[in-house]
Amino acid sequence: MARLIALRSILLLVVVVLVARLAQLQLVQTDAQRFGADIEVTTRRYLTNQPRRGEILDARGALLAESVPIYNLAVVPGQLPSASSAPEQRALTLARLAQIAGLPAFLIIDPASALETNPGLRTELAALGPLPSLTSTAALTLTIAPPDILRALTISQTYRDVAMLANPVEQLLQQANARSYQPVMIKEDISPELVLALRENANYLPGARVIEGFRRRYPLSSAIPSLSHLLGYVGRINACELVAVNPASSWLRGLVDITANAPICGLMAKRIDPASVGLPPYLPSDQIGKDGLEGAYEQVLRGQMGIDSLLVDALQRPVSDVTTLRPVANGYDLVLTIDAQFQAEVERILQRWINEGEQRRQTAREAHKRAYDPIVAGVAVAIDPRNGRVLAMVSLPDYDNNIWVDPARANDLRALLAPPSAEAQRELQRLAPFTNRAIAGQYPPGSTLKQFVGAVALQQGVIAADTKLRDPGLLRLIERSGAEFILPNSVRNRDNGQIDVRDALRLSSNVFFASIAGGNDQATNLDQRSLRITGLGIDQLVEGLSWFNFGRTTGIDLVGEASGRVPTRAWKAQVLREAWTTGDTYNTAIGQGYLEVAPLQLAVAAGAIATDGTLYRPHVVDRIVDENGQLVQQIQPEPLGKAPIEPQHLAAIRQGLLASITDGLGIAAREACSGLRIAGKTGTAEFGPLLITTDGRMVRQSHAWFVGFAPYENPEIVVVVLVEGVGDLNDGSSTIAVPAVTQIMQAYFGITPPENPPSICPVLPQP
Repeated sequence: MARLIALRSILLLVVVVLVARLAQLQLVQTDAQRFGADIEVTTRRYLTNQPRRGEILDARGALLAESVPIYNLAVVPGQLPSASSAPEQRALTLARLAQIAGLPAFLIIDPASALETNPGLRTELAALGPLPSLTSTAALTLTIAPPDILRALTISQTYRDVAMLANPVEQLLQQANARSYQPVMIKEDISPELVLALRENANYLPGARVIEGFRRRYPLSSAIPSLSHLLGYVGRINACELVAVNPASSWLRGLVDITANAPICGLMAKRIDPASVGLPPYLPSDQIGKDGLEGAYEQVLRGQMGIDSLLVDALQRPVSDVTTLRPVANGYDLVLTIDAQFQAEVERILQRWINEGEQRRQTAREAHKRAYDPIVAGVAVAIDPRNGRVLAMVSLPDYDNNIWVDPARANDLRALLAPPSAEAQRELQRLAPFTNRAIAGQYPPGSTLKQFVGAVALQQGVIAADTKLRDPGLLRLIERSGAEFILPNSVRNRDNGQIDVRDALRLSSNVFFASIAGGNDQATNLDQRSLRITGLGIDQLVEGLSWFNFGRTTGIDLVGEASGRVPTRAWKAQVLREAWTTGDTYNTAIGQGYLEVAPLQLAVAAGAIATDGTLYRPHVVDRIVDENGQLVQQIQPEPLGKAPIEPQHLAAIRQGLLASITDGLGIAAREACSGLRIAGKTGTAEFGPLLITTDGRMVRQSHAWFVGFAPYENPEIVVVVLVEGVGDLNDGSSTIAVPAVTQIMQAYFGITPPENPPSICPVLPQP
């Protein structure tokens, strides 16, 4: 009896232990506790949730850039069949994925002579399409269309000694160099029907994953292509960008990354973040802003990727609920200072005057002018000089940035990136449609620079507002080399007599501004009664131009701004291995020679003249808001500095700029003709090689400039227009650039031309 009781007790104890263990497994213990700490680490998988990229809106709320939800096909390398233990299953999976993604593969026959020695192979390949004629015994590569990839895989396995299938998905995985848990995108924007089929057949496609994402779209860029330079575009992140944007966990790791990629990417800056261990902010399949606002505000627009985790067993089956480690944070939206309607009007006006320039070229009386390249390019920039707000920015030629993000536009993009002939490549290089000439174009400013030279000379005491200098039509001097240097006026041999700085701006006197910059004390063609001055000299001139930020970027919130160039003695000695001359100073003072500016730089500098000397950093973004429209950041006016010029000197310059319109050649801008009180300065800037006219003269083609502001008493807008190559086509500065600026200002203020203007007013083409 005692033994029976003991046996029953043991049996009861065993049952209690089993029930307790079962309860622990089923009701108490979690999957993580069940697998243990080490197994949890090796079986934990991380899932990423892509944020919605922020939108870009114009000043009125019109949508300029949006993110449209799409489905993408990706591959997780670590979930594919092993290349070593299951090569055939891996090859079959990748072949199916390439077929689904519509990616062509390549079948390599090595040696090619196998087609002659193996009739069976030739017969099977012929069923895939016509075979090329054999010209050598080297390897033959055949392009396999997506529908034939599985058949080509069978051929490669049957004739594995001479045939090999190069799968495009495998190549994408190698190029991405992603970690085993990071998805690699192989097909974007797949159809909902394909998404359903992939999910239903997941067992036959291990490693395949459907990822919800977004495709960028620019709704107004087709109708207003000039927006493309402002907006930029997004594209797949490349290897160098991936290294640059993903932070390093330590300075040593960062140094290793920079050094390892320096041969391809060059030197780059890399952020150090000790907390960056683990999943990096950017994956190889991510999109990144490449240009314009998309590039400049990448961190604002992108948002933050969400991260989930779960546990899986040895067969990759989930054994836990999904845990959110970091919630997804969508990107912020940008609201611009630019009104898309005004931008479109500026684009139309500029294109109209470019077309006028081309018509003048074709009908020019002089043969050398008819031989100019077609007139196709120009720039228009409008800013508010009181705060730096960019009101419009147009660079022509332009393009539609949807070609970068719309798969259906791939042929359009290919035509721009890889022209079919050498002639087409040269023409594309000349047109440069991807270049935003407003910030990246660098041009000699011509006579538009004279207002700044005059202001500097007044402030430095070289002249006073009423100082009069003799302008006989040209300056002659003997350079140190013994050669004679001649500087003529814009209108050759025009004797302007005794003039002050206001008259000089009205007449655009080269002689006057060359004299106050480089001096006229060495001139050989001035009589003894003429006032002689030594001028600023190049060093003081360079310092004065720096007051207006020439030679430096403005810091606009766009990618790709150029700094221009203000030449110095040291620059010429280093670059040209030549000494600086007085003639170089003369040329710099009239906006020629080695001096270069970007149109935006000129607009910002002119804004300082128009107001109190303060230069504001130009900005295209007015404010940053979240996805609900709540304000995140208001972009405040930011002074770049203030030119140290007395108010009375600025006033004298403004009077000269007004006189250049009221009594000068800019007739279209006169108040009686335009309905506005406009002041400004034209400029004709020579460029390119010397050309020989039919009468034996040596000439150059020239650009046409006008920079103006309005209203004169209380400026609200500064507009710069440059039309390339039309400066000598019937005085393009006064008859093309001036009316273009006038019409832009009329569009901004909503002013129509007077109904009965004086007969002197030119008849301007209207929309």
